[in-house]
Amino acid sequence: MKMKFVFFNLEPYPLPLAAHLIVEGYEVLVGTLQSANRLMITGLKSTESTEDKKQRLSIYDGLIKKQTADEILKFLWNVPKNERDDYFIFFDYNNMYNIAEQCLKMGFKNGLFPTKWYYRMEKERAMAKKFVKENYKDIKVAESIDFKTVQDGIKFINDSEDKIYVLKSNGNQAGTIVPKTDDVEEGKKILIEALTKQKKGYEAGGFLLEEKIPNCLEVTPVMVFYDGEPVYSLVEFECKNLGSGDIGLQKGGNLALSVKTEFDCELNKISFPKAVYDLAKKHPGFAIFDIGLLFNGEDFYFTEYCAMRFGWDGIFSEMVMRDEGSPFVGKYFEDVVAGKNPLSNKFGASVRLFNLGGNKNTEDGGNTGSLPEEDKTVEWDDSISNNLFLYMLKKKGKECVSVGGFDFLGVATGASDVLETAVNKAYDVVSKVQYENLYYRPKFDFLSMDYKSSILNRLSAIKPFLEVEKDAD
Repeated sequence: MKMKFVFFNLEPYPLPLAAHLIVEGYEVLVGTLQSANRLMITGLKSTESTEDKKQRLSIYDGLIKKQTADEILKFLWNVPKNERDDYFIFFDYNNMYNIAEQCLKMGFKNGLFPTKWYYRMEKERAMAKKFVKENYKDIKVAESIDFKTVQDGIKFINDSEDKIYVLKSNGNQAGTIVPKTDDVEEGKKILIEALTKQKKGYEAGGFLLEEKIPNCLEVTPVMVFYDGEPVYSLVEFECKNLGSGDIGLQKGGNLALSVKTEFDCELNKISFPKAVYDLAKKHPGFAIFDIGLLFNGEDFYFTEYCAMRFGWDGIFSEMVMRDEGSPFVGKYFEDVVAGKNPLSNKFGASVRLFNLGGNKNTEDGGNTGSLPEEDKTVEWDDSISNNLFLYMLKKKGKECVSVGGFDFLGVATGASDVLETAVNKAYDVVSKVQYENLYYRPKFDFLSMDYKSSILNRLSAIKPFLEVEKDAD
């Protein structure tokens, strides 16, 4: 019997996976939260306008049957106990821990179940720092200071004389700001502007200013467990800025490269100590652990702890590594549940496709462009369907169209045992998408070594840590 999938989502990011699984012949249920208030998290209240909500809830209209999250919960309560193992339940972010914990209490155990502890580990920076200090002997933690008010934060920035800081929110309503400059005064301006612009968001849960570690490269090791046993590991590299050379607005995984690693490589020994294995043993079903690191050529520094959730778009550069020339999304999940490593390829690449007319989902409130925001036709060649994951899509008449207010259009992917081939495959997918407002970072930038933070330079810097220590004769 094929697995049955249940998706709970507030944001639309998991919907491409649901769409692929439906095409692959799986039974799929989608329960969408009508408001962030349904998360039932203290201090988190929806600020969504009526128009924004209408647009969000319209995503994948005509393509996927969507129900409310509460309707799906009611359905799950009525699933016979002897059939509950047939279902795989998926949550888009770990802020859904209240619903996930309800499903666990019902007796469902297959799926990706975030809990409150893992949510706090991501959102409460001090808690995560303490955990890392106590359990990660080879990872350093930068000094930081917590603030509750923007006024106090700005005063501290103005009074600092010779240091550049990174701004991190403790809540859900403001992003992380890392000044690219090494000029102290310019760094101050960037942080003060962000605090002033997003005052309400930073004060919602408080924020911290963390001393910036100079000349560092960002890497993200990932290890996946199922029912307490390790299934696969990889290291991920993301380019988060909108423009080539890592300039412009931060926009998440503009480019992403996932590289398969061995469990006992040096990077995994550093990144996943015994404490992580102990946590995995206690967690039912899918357990994802990743840790954000900065490497300065000598030491690794902690940035953030994100567990029990996938990263967007990292999930696509990761999942495409199961690609053997046929539909692979269902096979990926089936392999993991069976305790089998699903990564058939060494490298997975993804390229985010943007709608330049959209302005939602920008981490710092910026706009990607000034073109009109109306829905526009999206077309693609059938030959790339397995490797194309479209985010903000809906059916309008006989056409598939973008949801105009959103700038994240989709993700193109490719995989191979040769890095350049994986990247070439992803851009071949890009070339077969037709959309009037299409923007993406170009292939030469993905394969560049002309700026320090490029993906290939980061991979080269940590390559020695990807080796497995051989036993002495």
